[in-house]
Amino acid sequence: MNARNQCINLRVEVRQIREAISCLIDSTLLHRVVGKFKYDQKNLKNYSLGSIGIEEVALNEINLTYVRVNSPELVAVVDKEVHRYVNSIQHLDSINDGLMYRSPRGEQGTGNEKNDPLISTKLQLEFYQVKKKKIFNIIENEDTLPWEIWTIGLDVVKTKQESDYVQMREDVGEKLGEQVLNICNFVNQPKMYMPSTPLHADLPLVFDNRFSDIQPYLFRLNFKDQESAPETLGGNVRKFLSAMTK
Repeated sequence: MNARNQCINLRVEVRQIREAISCLIDSTLLHRVVGKFKYDQKNLKNYSLGSIGIEEVALNEINLTYVRVNSPELVAVVDKEVHRYVNSIQHLDSINDGLMYRSPRGEQGTGNEKNDPLISTKLQLEFYQVKKKKIFNIIENEDTLPWEIWTIGLDVVKTKQESDYVQMREDVGEKLGEQVLNICNFVNQPKMYMPSTPLHADLPLVFDNRFSDIQPYLFRLNFKDQESAPETLGGNVRKFLSAMTK
């Protein structure tokens, strides 16, 4: 199965990274969450879905208000991952020592000041399902199969004057709003593949069971941490099992 790929590119000021990423992730998850499954304990083939609430979010650094799923648990998980991602960027020397940005609508600056980002960075929001298989009919292994991948690319700049930042608040808000609409249009295309609802026992292979109030499709944020992560025993075991099955 080939995963659907969708790319989003945006230029933001360094103070807008967190809000821009959160907005794009929240706006995508809004369409990839269902209500909590409630099963009939006498017949697990029968179930109903709980309701999903939404809430408005007014951004502080960008002139935009958007809506997201009203789930404190989901918000906390997304915030934690976004915080980890932003921290991996902000410790870079280039954030403090790179070229500045001056809005083309503001005071005239040099070509470099207008066009060159401090850094370009990417992360992926990936939706996946889990497939179980046995190796030598003894060891049960799990493969994760992505079915939809959103790649978010950011060019990060730093404004030189407050007037330029005010203009960027407006410019980024406009472009971010367009991307939110594009997300909505993309996910509502007809005949788009979605994993089928599994039996009760296999629900965790498609949906995330961590949340008490909602049921998102399995998802994760992938990005290259600027500091190399140490290898773990679990990671080495997975590499070994993967090599054995090839």
